[in-house]
Order: sequence, then C-alpha cells, then structure tokens
Amino acid sequence: MPNKQDNFRYNLKLKLDDNPQIVGLVEFRKSLEKEYFANVAIRNCSSDSARQNLVIEMDCNLKLVEILFHLQKGTWGQIYPTQNNWSKSSPFSSALKTLNKLNNNGIDVEELSIFLRDSSIVIKHIYENSIEEQFGKILHTIAEHYVYYTKRLTETPFEIYIPVFEEDHFENDNKLKNIRNGNNNKKDYFEYWGLYFDSEKDAVIYDLKNKSIIYGDLFMLNH
Repeated sequence: MPNKQDNFRYNLKLKLDDNPQIVGLVEFRKSLEKEYFANVAIRNCSSDSARQNLVIEMDCNLKLVEILFHLQKGTWGQIYPTQNNWSKSSPFSSALKTLNKLNNNGIDVEELSIFLRDSSIVIKHIYENSIEEQFGKILHTIAEHYVYYTKRLTETPFEIYIPVFEEDHFENDNKLKNIRNGNNNKKDYFEYWGLYFDSEKDAVIYDLKNKSIIYGDLFMLNH
C-alpha cells in the first residue's frame, strides 16, 4: 500500500496551522482518540479568522474489515443500529458540537481522514457541517457496500475518497459553483466515491446506486 505521504491530498495548496488556537481542542482530540482507538492530529486550514476549518487525521491500527465489524457491534465509534436504522449522531458529532459551544468563531471540518493498516478513508466537506452531520451514515454505508467495492471481497482499496463527481457533470459550471459555495446536499455523499486499488493504474469510481465499479474521469474536491 502506498505511503500516506505520497497521497494526493498532501499536495493540497492549503495553508495548514499545526497549532490552532481553539478553546477545548485538546479535549476534543482526546475524545476522538478514545472513541475511535486512534492517534489524532488536527490542523487548521482557515483563511478567514471568523471561521475555523479543521483538517482531522485519525491513525487507527486496525484493518478496514475490523473497524466495520466493530462498528456494527457498536464497539467502535459507539454507533448502534436501532430497529434497522442507524443513528444520525456519533461521538464525532457530539464532540464537535461541544467544541463549537466553547468558541465564539464557528468551527467546521474541511477534511476528515481515517488511516487504517490496509486502507484509508478520506471524507471532504461539501456543505456547512456536512461531515459532522453525515459521518455516522457514511460509515454505515461503507459497511453496507463492503462486498461490492472490494470486488466481491477479492481486493481492498487502499483509499476510499468521498465523494467524487463525474467529470461530464461539469460541462457547465453550475455543479462546480455549487460545490465551491457549499450548496450541495447530503445525497452527494452517497452517489459516487473514488477508489484506489493496487491493481489499477488510476482511480476508479464506485457507483453506490448500482453497486458497481465504473471507469471514467472523475472530479475530486481537491481544494
């Protein structure tokens, strides 16, 4: 599996502050480390002092299938299924809400990455508080589709990038403008994901609706 430092997201042209001055940030980090069995790094990529946009990285010493097993048992991230429905809340969401209450400036998450022993999951912000709101459902969906995006259990992607958009959707600029202005909605998380496999030269697209891997140009939120 490629070293995470070689990954494209480390080429982002963002000014990252490794020591953001945010009240309660240490407690927030410790809460995430406890709930997700991870070492957590948090950086600030804000260009606007009125709002703090965080880049969060969780290093978790488990394989993808292991976290999905513990997720469904309720022993990782404490997200329990109730009557076949998954809670919209998560320890991540609760901790971020607490952090926001302690600070005058709004705090949101620009990117959340979970680095595992055999894979990584990268979730990008697509509208205000989108990661906080959808994190639990995204994890559940990753578990639900595991058989399909692993090519019927034959190969685990070394990265899952959420979400991506097909390039031909950008023939006019409206979709791109919506992304940049934060006017997307939650369904965009559950249409297409980008997958990286050792056996594939380029990234491929996972189509959630059809539960299939497709090949073509894609647009990633690399901003």
